[in-house]
Amino acid sequence: MIEFTLIVFSFFIIFQVIYIFIPLLYVKDREPIRNSDFEQPISILIPAYNEANTILLCVQGVVLQDYNKYEVIIINDGSTDNTLDILTKDLQLKKINKNPNHFLVHVQEKAIYQSKRHPNIYVLDKVNGGKADALNAGINYASNEIIITLDADSILDAKALQVINTTFENQHVIAAGGMVRIRQGFRSVFAKARPTFVTKGLIRYQIIQYLTAFYLHKFTQAKLQTITVIAGAFGAFRKYALLEVNGYRKTVGEDMDITLKIQQLIKEKYKKSIITFVPQSICYTECPSTLIDLFRQRVRWQKAFIDCVLHYRKAYFRKIKLLPSLYLLLDSFVLGTLNAFIMIYIPFTFLFSNTNYMIAVGLFTIVFFLANYQSLVTIIVSRRFGLFYSLKDYVKIILFIPIEIVTYRFLGIPFVIIGTILYFKNKEGWIVSRRASPSTFENPTSFKETV
Repeated sequence: MIEFTLIVFSFFIIFQVIYIFIPLLYVKDREPIRNSDFEQPISILIPAYNEANTILLCVQGVVLQDYNKYEVIIINDGSTDNTLDILTKDLQLKKINKNPNHFLVHVQEKAIYQSKRHPNIYVLDKVNGGKADALNAGINYASNEIIITLDADSILDAKALQVINTTFENQHVIAAGGMVRIRQGFRSVFAKARPTFVTKGLIRYQIIQYLTAFYLHKFTQAKLQTITVIAGAFGAFRKYALLEVNGYRKTVGEDMDITLKIQQLIKEKYKKSIITFVPQSICYTECPSTLIDLFRQRVRWQKAFIDCVLHYRKAYFRKIKLLPSLYLLLDSFVLGTLNAFIMIYIPFTFLFSNTNYMIAVGLFTIVFFLANYQSLVTIIVSRRFGLFYSLKDYVKIILFIPIEIVTYRFLGIPFVIIGTILYFKNKEGWIVSRRASPSTFENPTSFKETV
């Protein structure tokens, strides 16, 4: 067992060093956002189920885009709250006749509406079928060749579509993930984003985690072409790719599933195509603010991960390229899932041996200092991408990081273990995390009248 642990630990160190040094080497000072002379038409799909507390904030984010050629399709997926009533009132919806452009399978639709206030915004009302089903319905009605999928609790930065537009000028880009930031970590997201670290510890932990996951991990994976998950909160795709893979599969992890489908499409047909990460295209998402809601979210993520790992078990190396297959199996599965079970077992093994005890202390010391260094690199890289905290906030961050490493970060172990076990008990069941009240953020009614 000790030998196996040391092998796993060696792989862990290798991956963490890669995640540190590739962003440090490649990310220089922030480059200004380039405006293209040509705007490609974009369709934004927003699946919504019981999103009365957040949907207007999401709509406000798309209405305030510094971009002209786009449409928005909100898919009301059988909400049982007043989501549709809120949209009807604020967008001044009228029922229209609109035929689908494609025919991906989804459950029955009820009606489609268009906003009198913003004619480029549509609402598709349908019977509940889940997020994947709602996205398939949205794809069917999408008019444009670039499709953005956006969670209903996500708020797009005003420049987000500009950056997506310039990214997809490269015809080899078949899909891209945007940068997802924790919106509770900002005083404002609609005007000039003002980051703050003055918040509760659980949210601070997620702020650091998201910054690391995107600015270090996603950036590195994009460089190595190993991206296996485009975050469901904010992703962009060529429509032909979504259609050729037959849309989204009904699963708790539709974002990872669609990414792996596209990885297969690249391997089998579009060999020069790439999946990339676009750090300057930003959205802000609400993170869980209580431990129970964080538990629900992370268990769902882990169940989604296990489902995809098993579903695509025959595709690795044959239908999915070498590097993304290696990344998924080594970094995500071995280091992310199997290692959690090892971490639970190790303390009991080391407890009865002085030699093993010293090994444990040595390994923990290395991990602790490496984790501190990685978090500090995250802050450095985030500054290079234009995320600047106040001096007081930087002091708070530096003091919080060592505490976070020995406290909050260990939450990942039970989340992974419980999520894995629950997957085999009930792979599709999960509970939605609660949404905050819209009054927690900005007034959602100050929409721009014209787009």
